[in-house]
Amino acid sequence: MTESPRLCLVEDDAIMRASLCQRFKLESIDCDCFIHAGEAVDALGRRDYAALISDIRLPDLSGEELYARLLESGQLPPPTIFITGYGTIDQAVRLLKLGASDYITKPFDLDDLLLKLREVSPSLFEDMHEGSAELGVSPIMRQLKNTLDRLAAHRVDLLITGESGVGKEYAARYFAGRCDQGSGQPFIAINCAALPEDLLEAELFGHVRGAFTGATKSRRGMFEQASGGVLFLDEVGETSPRMQAKLLRTIQERVVQPIGSEEHIPVDVRLVYATNRDLKAMVDRGEFREDLYFRINVAHVHIPPLRERKEDILWLTHRIVEDYFHEHKVRRLILPLTERYLEAQPWPGNLRELANAVERACILSPQEVLGPREFGASGEEPLLSAGQLSLKEAMEHYEARLLRETLEHHEWRIVETAQSLGISRKNLWEKMKRHGISQKD
Repeated sequence: MTESPRLCLVEDDAIMRASLCQRFKLESIDCDCFIHAGEAVDALGRRDYAALISDIRLPDLSGEELYARLLESGQLPPPTIFITGYGTIDQAVRLLKLGASDYITKPFDLDDLLLKLREVSPSLFEDMHEGSAELGVSPIMRQLKNTLDRLAAHRVDLLITGESGVGKEYAARYFAGRCDQGSGQPFIAINCAALPEDLLEAELFGHVRGAFTGATKSRRGMFEQASGGVLFLDEVGETSPRMQAKLLRTIQERVVQPIGSEEHIPVDVRLVYATNRDLKAMVDRGEFREDLYFRINVAHVHIPPLRERKEDILWLTHRIVEDYFHEHKVRRLILPLTERYLEAQPWPGNLRELANAVERACILSPQEVLGPREFGASGEEPLLSAGQLSLKEAMEHYEARLLRETLEHHEWRIVETAQSLGISRKNLWEKMKRHGISQKD
């Protein structure tokens, strides 16, 4: 198993060392801390570190002597940033000539140090932890993300099942992104239930000029358009027997024949299928081809309904509210009482129903604070009954919840979280300390 990138920190000042270690922890950076240069030299000889941060003035050796020992040992030092006072800047410059990456002068802002560290060692800031909240915070959705990550590394097609509205296309886009890895490959989606059979055939396989009435020019089908990327076939269970036969041949041979053409065109495409129907039961009833079922059911993931993963309800709600703020610059606050109300709802329409409800409440509410009434609760239900939180307590509760949810959304990356919330990184840091928020609470 590949080890996560680690940082080596050498700092003898106890307060500075504790402050740096706490900040690195919040940034999800694994860090080994040392007081003496000799200890750090031994550790650097035993394992590979992604970066080294060292004070220049240390109890046993100077930072320059530390770096010299690494060079003398014949090992290539990791990207190195030195912490220096005004009186040792000349020494830091000498270290740059020897191969050190950068230096930072005291007193310094922690965010400035992080920016320098990101520049010299970006691997420390990559998401190396499984189970991050990209599809949801519930254990089952974290596991689903991990499964999609593993499948994306292999050349397999994917079948996604789940009730209507659970986010099958969102999962398909995430999977395609993991397959893509930033190369800009196409992702094309089509709802097989939304088009008549003849039109669906033309959309998928393309046609040549004059193939049928209205075909005034040739057109590439979606299989061709998605070549090199991912084609998402939503509601594949709604296709007719004839269309199933054509799909089977294309999937098996990875070639398409446009309507009206004798040419067979090879396509290099990964296929993602989705359905809210039980394909196995359809096969048993003779409604779906068994051979096609076996072809598309190679790698299968199931997205459970929202009622079975209630942990995701508030995570999704706050993401939708955050997106509304960024689009409209209008802040909306969700009270703790509202959160309890939302968690108690069955949401038969799943994510689609929840998103519509939250967006509607954000648009129609005349006030900043969204209570249960904005989501359809009885008008007789009090917003805050006796014995519940005061308004100040509710706002504090909301701020803590918003901070945590936004931090989780951005994988605990401080800079991105602060930008998302529209506050400075220092302000975010202070609020986190005030609410006692840290990643491993």
